[in-house]
Amino acid sequence: MTLVYILFILLLLYATVLLFILVGTYFRRISAKSEQEKFFSIIVAARNEERFLPILLKKLKNQNYPDDKYEAIIVSDRSTDRTDVLIKEYARENKNFHYLRIEEPGEELVGKKNALNRGIEESKGEILLFTDADCSPQKNWIRSMNRAFTSDVDFIAGYSPLITTKDGALNKYLMGIKNLERLSVFTVVAGTLGWNWGVTAAGRNLAYRKKVFEEVNGYEGIGTIPSGDDDLFLQKVSKTGDYKLAFNYDPESFVPSYEHMDTRSQIEQEKRRGSKWKHYPLKIKAMSALVFVFYSFLIVSFFLALFGSFSCNIFLTIFLLKWFVEFFVLLRGALEFQCLNLLIYFPVAELFHIPYFIIFGLLGTFSNYTWKD
Repeated sequence: MTLVYILFILLLLYATVLLFILVGTYFRRISAKSEQEKFFSIIVAARNEERFLPILLKKLKNQNYPDDKYEAIIVSDRSTDRTDVLIKEYARENKNFHYLRIEEPGEELVGKKNALNRGIEESKGEILLFTDADCSPQKNWIRSMNRAFTSDVDFIAGYSPLITTKDGALNKYLMGIKNLERLSVFTVVAGTLGWNWGVTAAGRNLAYRKKVFEEVNGYEGIGTIPSGDDDLFLQKVSKTGDYKLAFNYDPESFVPSYEHMDTRSQIEQEKRRGSKWKHYPLKIKAMSALVFVFYSFLIVSFFLALFGSFSCNIFLTIFLLKWFVEFFVLLRGALEFQCLNLLIYFPVAELFHIPYFIIFGLLGTFSNYTWKD
C-alpha cells in the first residue's frame, strides 16, 4: 500500500504542475499591441549551413517590414563550406545585411554563444531577434514581434514547429511524433512565461531588448556551457525579477525549422539538452526531478504489475489519470498553435515518453555528448 500512496501523491503533484502551466497559458497574456515600428537586429549564428541558409536569407530579405527598420547580422562560425560565400553575396546586395566571421573558438564564450555575442556587439537595434540558419520565418515575423513588444515587455519567445523535405508515410508519422513533442515543450514555454517565470525557450524564435542583454552582463556566468544561449539566458534574466516576459501566440510569428539530422545526431542533441539540467535554478531542477521520480515509480509499478506483485487496476488508473491531465494541457497548446491534428499521435507518443524522458535525462546528466564546439 505504501507504493500506492506514493504514486497518488506524485500524481497529485504532477497534475498540479501541469495545471499551473495550463493556467499560465490563459492569463498574463499580451493584450495591447504596439504599432510604433522599432528597429530590430536579427542575429543568426551559422556554421556550415549552406544547405538551408539560402532559404533563411531569402525569408529575411522578404520580410514585410521597412528595410531601414531592421538589419540581419549573419555570423559565420568557422564555416568550411559555402556559408561565407552566401552571406557575403546578400551583404553586397542588401545594405541591411551584414556578414561577420568567427575565426577561432572562444574561451570565455564557447560555441554558439561566441558567435551570437559577436553579432550582438555589432548590432544597432533596440530589439534583438534570434533564429537559426535552418529556419524559415514567415513574411510578417518581424511585424508580429514588433506588435508584441509593448513598452512594458522585455523578453518574448515564440513557437517553432518542425518541417521536413523528406517524403513517405513513415517520415510523416515520425514528424508528427516529433512535432507533438515540440507542442508539449512550447506549451510549457508559454504557460510558464504566462507567470513571468522563465523555464525554457528555443533560440529559433526568440527576442529581447538589447538593454536586457547589457544589464544582465550578457552570457556572463553561462558562457563556458556549450549550449544554453536560449534557456539558460532566459533563466538568468528571469532570476532578476526585473523584466516582463511574454509569449507571442500570433500565428504570423511562428518560425518553422527544418528537420535534417540523422538518428545519431538527434541522439547527441537530446543528450546535450539533458546535460543542461545541472545548470538550472533550484526551482526548475525540483520541478523536473518531480517528473523524473514520478515516471520512475510508474516504470517500477508497471513491471511489478506485469509480474503480479502490484495491482494492474491501480497502475492503469494512475496512468489514465496522467494521460487525461496531459491531454487536456496539450489540447490547450494545440488550439493556440493551430495544430490539433498532432493530437492523433498522442496515444502512441504517451507509451514512449516516459522511457524517453528517463533515458535522456540520465544520459544527459551522466554521459558525454558530441556537438558543434
